[in-house]
Amino acid sequence: MSQSEEPLVKIFESAAISAESEAQAIQGLLDSSGIASLVVRDNVPELPVGRVEIRVIESMAEKAREIIQAGRAAGPEAAEAAAESEI
Repeated sequence: MSQSEEPLVKIFESAAISAESEAQAIQGLLDSSGIASLVVRDNVPELPVGRVEIRVIESMAEKAREIIQAGRAAGPEAAEAAAESEI
């Protein structure tokens, strides 16, 4: 089965106030690790909040979860240092 035929699986979901910014950070982390992802938003039109999901192809889901876990363990300081090193 080619990657284009693989099903997408959810690796992140949140409806918290910080969901959008957290999803953007996770997507950036995945992108920098070479994992393509899709952000799916289910927002309430009248409110700036809603449910946000990130999906990846099934064969990359485990690796994506490991990257997210490592990023959370490293904390925001590591993310800022990584962003500064790219400049």
